[in-house]
Amino acid sequence: MFSLNNPVALSFLLYYLPRMKRSFLLPFLIWASLSGVAQQTSPNPNPPQTLTDDEPAIRQVSEDWVKFYNAGDTGKVAALYTDDGYYLSAHILAHGRQAIEAYWQRGIKAGGHIDFVKPLVVYHTGDLAYCAGTYQATNAGVTVDGRILIVLRKLNGKWLMAAHETVVRDQPL
Repeated sequence: MFSLNNPVALSFLLYYLPRMKRSFLLPFLIWASLSGVAQQTSPNPNPPQTLTDDEPAIRQVSEDWVKFYNAGDTGKVAALYTDDGYYLSAHILAHGRQAIEAYWQRGIKAGGHIDFVKPLVVYHTGDLAYCAGTYQATNAGVTVDGRILIVLRKLNGKWLMAAHETVVRDQPL
């Protein structure tokens, strides 16, 4: 069974998911959800952890991202991603540092502000990691919150975002 708690399965997913053609991505995600990724009905209150000196560095990526974004420094924001990194949301699929930087530049110019990113779980093994959590942003005077998933790769001793996805939660009326 495919499980995100299995380091081998997670490594496979983290390595191959960014390399898949978009036309194969949806069928793969459907297969993964039907084969057990989404079978757990409630979150595991004690997710597996490999505690090392890397966890603070992984958490620091989110803190730096918020700091650089709110300072309007899209170059520093983009430098937190791998060269072939992805940013995904309901609005865009940006691939590569240049496209990611351009997207964040538009958000900053439109008055975007990240209130916080709160990692709820960090898991890592070898040179791969993921961080799942929540965030809150104020865009054009409207505050929204949602979920965030960041997949990181350690390159030359530095943790960088290989994939970053945000999902805005349905907001109360």
